[in-house]
Amino acid sequence: MYVNIKDDLNKRKVKKIAKKLYRISKKEDIVVALNKTLSQNMELIEIINEYGIKILNGRWLFKFLLYDIVNYICKIECKILETQNVAILINKKDDIIIGQIMEIAKRVKSLKIISDFTNGFGYLEEELYTEYGIALQITNNKKKSLLHTDIIINFDYDGEQLNKYYTKSGAILVNLQENVELENFVGININDYRIDYDKDNFEIFENEKDFENNIIYESYIYRKDTLLNIQKQLKRDNVRLVGLVQNNGKFYLQKSLDKQKILA
Repeated sequence: MYVNIKDDLNKRKVKKIAKKLYRISKKEDIVVALNKTLSQNMELIEIINEYGIKILNGRWLFKFLLYDIVNYICKIECKILETQNVAILINKKDDIIIGQIMEIAKRVKSLKIISDFTNGFGYLEEELYTEYGIALQITNNKKKSLLHTDIIINFDYDGEQLNKYYTKSGAILVNLQENVELENFVGININDYRIDYDKDNFEIFENEKDFENNIIYESYIYRKDTLLNIQKQLKRDNVRLVGLVQNNGKFYLQKSLDKQKILA
């Protein structure tokens, strides 16, 4: 279902829209995709959240793209994937992330899991070594675990937790959490991404150009499903990364093309 919401909202209109969405949600499961303007309307977001309706922000799709993002970063840095040391910070088990860990571990030089619950990932360490001969390190050493890591993927650590770790100068941090700020991090802090896809596979609706591609595509395919099934759809729809966005809103671009500049 598509509900067109005008950008010029006052408080009364915001509440009216939120109530309308809530009534719809009582009859069927819905999620909300906001355009670029409305996604900055914190009053609207807050009220919709109060009604318990999920607002899509691209984070669900983000975790299905981790392997592609690591590969994309290597191309930007003109480095070979197999030479990279990667770490994933994760406390809460997530089947999609675990699947991505398996894929990444097979290709990179080394992979670490950083967690406050190291015992909870022992089975993964055993599986990777038994089936593929891959040594997976699981640790929570705040002084040493990230000192030689090239690419850090943060699944569910907040800024306060991250600031306790020592990191390598020039490391690249990919945050699946929104707007994670770090105090002493000297590197590239990635907080968002941009994609393109074959739009012929979907029905175009009014004002689609006003939405970020990752938000509108997420609204098309959002569902509870396996990593394999979602990856098959991403391939069918020819989903491809076209950019990574830093926490300051600037794009992180290929050095060989932009003469090592980070452009807005």
